[in-house]
Amino acid sequence: MLSKRGAIVALTFAFAGFLRAQSPTVSESSLCDLQSTVPAGEHRPVRVEGVYLAGSQGEYLVDPNCSYRGTWVEFALPSQQSMAHLNKLVDETKNRLHVSGDGDPVLVVFTGQFYGPRAPDPSLPEEIRRVYRLFAPGWDPANNAKTKIVVDSIESAKRLPRGHPCASTKEVHWPCWQTAPASP
Repeated sequence: MLSKRGAIVALTFAFAGFLRAQSPTVSESSLCDLQSTVPAGEHRPVRVEGVYLAGSQGEYLVDPNCSYRGTWVEFALPSQQSMAHLNKLVDETKNRLHVSGDGDPVLVVFTGQFYGPRAPDPSLPEEIRRVYRLFAPGWDPANNAKTKIVVDSIESAKRLPRGHPCASTKEVHWPCWQTAPASP
């Protein structure tokens, strides 16, 4: 007969195995690939690296190789500890200079659900659904982001290294938020 402790250990391992079997496979992809390949109306679990931008217009994830496409960011974190670290990095310059405004770009690795563009309403006429992707509303209020990520884990967050294509300069605060690709 199992002791109470033995039964608890056995149940813990059994439950952990069950959770592993239930967990969807997380794909590790580049942000640019995700933005161009996840179909409208679909989502998938991902692990992705990018540059996190937080400002008055919202929160976005960008990549210098496709900086003309931002992904809207929403957080569904089980704990606020990693969010506090991210916010500290974002607000570093504002706090040092005692100013308000957009935050510093931060190099991050997020895991979560990545959503493709919004799907057209099936009740729309076929002619409109065919061209919907050209005029589809974005996920963000400003209608800039055709994709979004719902972050359930912040694996890493650190300052951008000096010389990174997305690092702010005196002339341009967010060089990776533009309409043409940033040059590396």
